[in-house]
Amino acid sequence: MTARLRLEDLNDLSEGTFTAYFAGVLEHSPQYAAQVAAGRPYRDAGALAQAFAQAALSGSEAEQVALIRAHPDLAGKAALAGDLTPESAREQASAGLDRLSPAEYEEFHRLNAAYHDRFGLPFVVCVREHDKASIFAAARERLSHTPEQERRAALHEIGRIARLRVLDLIEPSSPPGATMTIPDPSAHVPAPSAALVRVRLGDNNYGKADVRLFKVFRDSPRHEIKDVWVRVGMRGDFGAAHEVGDNTDLVATDTVRNTIYALARDHLTGSVEEFGKTLVRHFVQAGPRVDGAYATFTQHLWDRLPAPGQDGGHDHAFARQMPKHTARVEGDGQNFTVESGIDELFILKTTQSGWAGFHRDAFTTLPETTDRILATTVTARWTYREDAPDYDAVWARVYGTLLEVFPDHYSHSMQHTLYRLGEAVLTRCPEIERIHFSFPNRHHIPYDLGRFGLENPGVIFHADAEPYGVIEGWVERE
Repeated sequence: MTARLRLEDLNDLSEGTFTAYFAGVLEHSPQYAAQVAAGRPYRDAGALAQAFAQAALSGSEAEQVALIRAHPDLAGKAALAGDLTPESAREQASAGLDRLSPAEYEEFHRLNAAYHDRFGLPFVVCVREHDKASIFAAARERLSHTPEQERRAALHEIGRIARLRVLDLIEPSSPPGATMTIPDPSAHVPAPSAALVRVRLGDNNYGKADVRLFKVFRDSPRHEIKDVWVRVGMRGDFGAAHEVGDNTDLVATDTVRNTIYALARDHLTGSVEEFGKTLVRHFVQAGPRVDGAYATFTQHLWDRLPAPGQDGGHDHAFARQMPKHTARVEGDGQNFTVESGIDELFILKTTQSGWAGFHRDAFTTLPETTDRILATTVTARWTYREDAPDYDAVWARVYGTLLEVFPDHYSHSMQHTLYRLGEAVLTRCPEIERIHFSFPNRHHIPYDLGRFGLENPGVIFHADAEPYGVIEGWVERE
């Protein structure tokens, strides 16, 4: 391996020496090293690595394709023949690609052939950030790309490869000097630069949150309303923005907000879940770097104010209600995962609940009881067995079931009631696959009036806010 260069010497090299030293950073493409040399001075190894990544992105489409094609197939003919560059040989060995089983060689051969058939390109990945299993997984996933998406993905990986190669060539810190200087205590001494560690961008997304959308349906004199807080997040090939500050083809979050309002005019006509599918489809199609998106909703429910002499309430006056209708829709524009929910449903019963027979130890002070107030704030969410149920009708059925079943039995514990509620929901809602509940136990503690010479026959309680127990769980179909 080439001897490492001290950072302080980097900017003093002649252009020819710089180009020769960094010629292997971008595979078989020393011309980029000459381009990067012209951009000196660089403040540190990270800035130099960014310059190489940016150089790879800055070429014409034909130049970008040529750079991608300069890379060898993984475990391909060049590797078997020993014709890899020293950099590629070390990198492929680091992931164990020089020690494959016959079956693994066959799998790489199949994936390489599929890549050339589909894209006319080799599969390029920063193997030093992967193992064999994750390389196989990435190749299979990226075969679903469009040619444009794959070109961007390959250039992103080339930037990752270049970064690690640059860090290999630069000393992480300067060696200590031969002389010692006594510092002036009154002088400002800048902190030494820490050596860059090797990192990679993990799972990430961006979008717009807390978009407060209110829609009035004025199709008739009797108005309807939708009051929804929306969040949209996008996933995709955003590595260049994070790593080299390249915002090319990124959708602005301000655009996301405007899009939500604009699409709501014609597409928010039914459930928020169906509107979520519309939003996901739009951003996957409209965002050049977007390959997936999600939309979450908190819908505030309103009921009509009473109107004298008018059945069904007022035509255009409302009061906000509890609980809230929540939802999350995620997908790639064609396939969707939908989760609906209920939040901030406050329910309580004043009897028919107890907590007895539990384990006791040296730290247990709670007395057993067979008659207590049971109170909680329900947060529930559920997933579906069907692709397109009537989401609003299912939500109303779940809500009605919770209200009906919560008081219909003696609750030996909140766990007991959680199971009963889940069982009832899955029985009455065949569209639902499973349901999750979170029940904070809102304690109501009998208040001691004996200090004042008064009896308290279970009528006065202190509603204790915290700390509180939390009971959570899924109820699922067998």
